Amino acid sequence: MKKLSQGLAFIGIILLSMVLLSACASTPQEQSKGDTGGQTPGLYKNEEYRFTAEYPDHYVPERLAGDDVFRAVNTNAYKIPVFNVTVADAKAGEALNAKVWIKSAKKATPGSKRFKILSEEMVTLNDGTPGLLVFYKWTFSDGMTKLQTASMWVIKNGKSISASATTILGGDTTPDKLKAMVSSIKFF
Repeated sequence: MKKLSQGLAFIGIILLSMVLLSACASTPQEQSKGDTGGQTPGLYKNEEYRFTAEYPDHYVPERLAGDDVFRAVNTNAYKIPVFNVTVADAKAGEALNAKVWIKSAKKATPGSKRFKILSEEMVTLNDGTPGLLVFYKWTFSDGMTKLQTASMWVIKNGKSISASATTILGGDTTPDKLKAMVSSIKFF
């Protein structure tokens, strides 16, 4: 009986965490039909900034938050992993740096803590654009939910462009799968 109670408590915490995670941004917006990547499931295409990003084709678009231009979630009951693409103005003189990225991630999720960079790698995208692939773990603002995130960050033409994939730490989606998702950014 004790194990059943612990299991139900764990499931309750996960459900609450996902609700809080989806509500962490200040003003969610409905995603426009033009931002769903056209008719191709699993492909987000941004005509304005001329790039694409791939995500699992069974994910469904979700309400936007913050600087998101695209957000999709897994179709499971917990809506994880979450895949999002953001575009914002780059700060003058800003350079790709994992510590700078973590600082912005903290700011985007107030109350979150214990960010730890697990890996960082400079990469070159298909068109020669440099990118920073960062993998980190952190604790959500509820103080209990431990998450892992892979992010690809690019600065191009005065814009800060990123793709991130987040799931529960130790969940079914491996770090390699998260990294592959965010590494799919291609410029055209």
